[in-house]
Amino acid sequence: MLRRAEIMKYLEQINEQLKERNQRGEMCLFGGAVMCLVFESRDSTKDVDAIFAPTSELYTIIKNIADEHRLPSDWLNNAVKGFVSHRHDVRLFRKMSHLDIFAASPEYMLAMKCLAARTYESKDVDDIRFLLRHLNIQTLEQALAIIVRYYPQNRILPKTAYLLEELLSR
Repeated sequence: MLRRAEIMKYLEQINEQLKERNQRGEMCLFGGAVMCLVFESRDSTKDVDAIFAPTSELYTIIKNIADEHRLPSDWLNNAVKGFVSHRHDVRLFRKMSHLDIFAASPEYMLAMKCLAARTYESKDVDDIRFLLRHLNIQTLEQALAIIVRYYPQNRILPKTAYLLEELLSR
């Protein structure tokens, strides 16, 4: 598990390595990293989900940091790109000298977490519960309205509606 302070340290190291190469980079965070760094709703995440550019240079830097700190090779990965909506909503989280870090908005994070709705092996349910409270969502209709802002209605699985109903009825 990667703790909040470790993630920030590694992001600062990415910035420093970009600076050494006289390059600028952009990164957009999703998932557990946003829950840890932006909302501070939990202390750790198993990996950092992000999309980033310049891709090949950042892959090299990410690998360097993994090797230096004995991290898994996918400690920071872009597997989330398959879930990123073309109607995404991100905001600047941190501007460093050579790295701009963006993060998904609370509404977009809710939509992404609900779309995944992994109930057993992840912290999605706790994250969804937090985001519902953070956004003051009281009804299933309010929650679904946020999801369809970013994703087509046909991508919302019945398990998502059931989970939201359960969480909102408490």
